Amino acid sequence: MDNNTIALWVLASLALVMAPGAADAYEVGNVQNVGSIHGRVSFLGSSKEPLHFKVEKNPEVCGQERSLMKVESRDGFLTGAVIVLEGIDTGKPFPPQTYTGNLPGTGEFRYLGGESLGLHVKTKDCNFGPFTGVIAANETVQFQNQDSIKHVLHSFVSKDTRGKILRTVHNQDLQPHDEIVRVFPSNKMENGVVVRIICNRHDFMQNWLYVVDNPYFAISDQEGRFTIDHIPPGTYTLLVRHPVLGEQRQEVTIEARKDLQVGFAFGDE
Repeated sequence: MDNNTIALWVLASLALVMAPGAADAYEVGNVQNVGSIHGRVSFLGSSKEPLHFKVEKNPEVCGQERSLMKVESRDGFLTGAVIVLEGIDTGKPFPPQTYTGNLPGTGEFRYLGGESLGLHVKTKDCNFGPFTGVIAANETVQFQNQDSIKHVLHSFVSKDTRGKILRTVHNQDLQPHDEIVRVFPSNKMENGVVVRIICNRHDFMQNWLYVVDNPYFAISDQEGRFTIDHIPPGTYTLLVRHPVLGEQRQEVTIEARKDLQVGFAFGDE
C-alpha cells in the first residue's frame, strides 16, 4: 500500500468517526447495577390564569371559546416541566408513554418506545396534545388529524427555552382525517433546544417539544413529581425546562442500586 493510499484511508476513517451523529448516537444496551432519580418540581410564584381565546374559525368543532394554561401548578408544585438527564450514550430502551392534552382538547403525544422515541401526535378536538413534550432529531413523527376540519401544522425550531425562532421545519395543511409523516433532521435541529408546534388557523393550539437524545427524561405530573430509572452509574447534568419559567441545572451522581432524591423550585418568570 503506497503513501497516498494510506493517507486516503486515514482521512476516510476520520470522516466516519467525526461524522455528525456517528460517534454520539444513543444505543440501547445492557447496563448493570443501575440507579434511579426521583423528585419534585416546586412552583413558588403567584397562581396563573389561563389565556382565553375567542374562536374565530370552526367554532362548531372547537367551541366558541378556548383557553391555554402555560403555567400549570397545584398546591405549590409545577406540572409539565421537562426533566432531562444529559450525557448518556448507552442504556435502557425508550419507554412507551402517552400524554393527553387538557380538556376540552383530547389530543395525544404517544411515544411508541423501543430503539427510538417513536412520537405520534394525535390531533383531536382542536388540540395537538399537552402543552409540553419531547422530540428527537432524525426520527419520523406521525401527525394524525382526527378532527373533521383542517389544521395548518406549523413547526419551527427555537434556540432557547423562551421560543426565539431559529428556523422553520414544516408548514403544511393537515386535512380532515388526514395523516402525515415527517422527519425532523439534525441539520434543521442544530443549535435548537425546542420544537414549537402551532396551528396557523387556531391560535390556542400551541405546544413545546424539547429535544432529547436519550430515554432518560420525565415530565412532571400534577403533583410536580417525576422519576427517571435504570440509570447507568456516573455523574451527569440533570436539566429541567419550562417554556415560560426557563431552565435550571444540577450536577448529579448516580450510584449503583441507589435512588437519588432531588428537587427544583421555580418562581415567577
